[in-house]
Amino acid sequence: PVYQLLMQGANEVAEGLDNCELIFADGKNDATTQASQIDNFIAQDVDAIILTAAVSDPMLPSVKKINDAGIPLIVVDRRLQKQGQNVTWDCYVTWDMVLSGTQGAEQTIEALGGPGNAKGKVVVVEGTAGAGSTIDRGGAYYSKLEEEKGIEVIYKVDGDFDRTKGMEVTETILQRYPNKGDFDVIYYMNDEMALGGLQAIEAAGRQGEFTVISVDGEKEALDAVRDGKINYEVMFKPDEQAVDVNIAYELAKGETVDYDNIEYKGTPIEVTETDDGFTWVRPTCYKIDSSNCNEPEYAGW
Repeated sequence: PVYQLLMQGANEVAEGLDNCELIFADGKNDATTQASQIDNFIAQDVDAIILTAAVSDPMLPSVKKINDAGIPLIVVDRRLQKQGQNVTWDCYVTWDMVLSGTQGAEQTIEALGGPGNAKGKVVVVEGTAGAGSTIDRGGAYYSKLEEEKGIEVIYKVDGDFDRTKGMEVTETILQRYPNKGDFDVIYYMNDEMALGGLQAIEAAGRQGEFTVISVDGEKEALDAVRDGKINYEVMFKPDEQAVDVNIAYELAKGETVDYDNIEYKGTPIEVTETDDGFTWVRPTCYKIDSSNCNEPEYAGW
């Protein structure tokens, strides 16, 4: 759903630009598939490439090919790490995965008694192993929890950002911890996994035994917050990342991007710099719970 909405927004942006053609390729969340697609794009002599990398490190040889071809590259949604290699990209366009992980941890701490008093056991359903979003969000989440000595992360499992996988691994968690009180919080690193997890929780009759926390802002997940099935949510608006098309278009024409005035459908988008020195176009995210989930701006997407 994130990428469907992002593609819809990208098409809407492109329709407003002269001679702007978008060519989409579904990477199947697989680095080998994406590498082949990038080879094809380079052979087609495209004017710019927008990449959401399935995983970080295996994509670096393809990034080097893009660089060698002199094609502008915008990295979207999932960050890459250079790992000391001679590769580069023009900018990131991605909401703050680190902030979302920190906010999820703050919600976990609140659920377990608040800063300085929090106590409890946490299980985590992570995303795709090696993906930039898993690394950034997970790193921030665990780092913040470490500030609370009474919180223990007792189990982590890869849910691959997928609803079916989220259901399956949640079934395993509930079998591994069959009793009420075996854990206090389950944190999902995206809504698709959480929504699959809710199916498993409901099928097992385990609703209400522990706090459920998720992140993304899908309407279905926000409806679950309103229904009391998910307790905390961090929301972002994925179509805002479609501003990447404006940036790619200007770079493709050889123009200088005015990063001081980036906006999407009239909404200004913050621009900052990553810790490794890249320009970062950064839509924001919001903490949602029962106190604000009925506000119109948090209806979900």
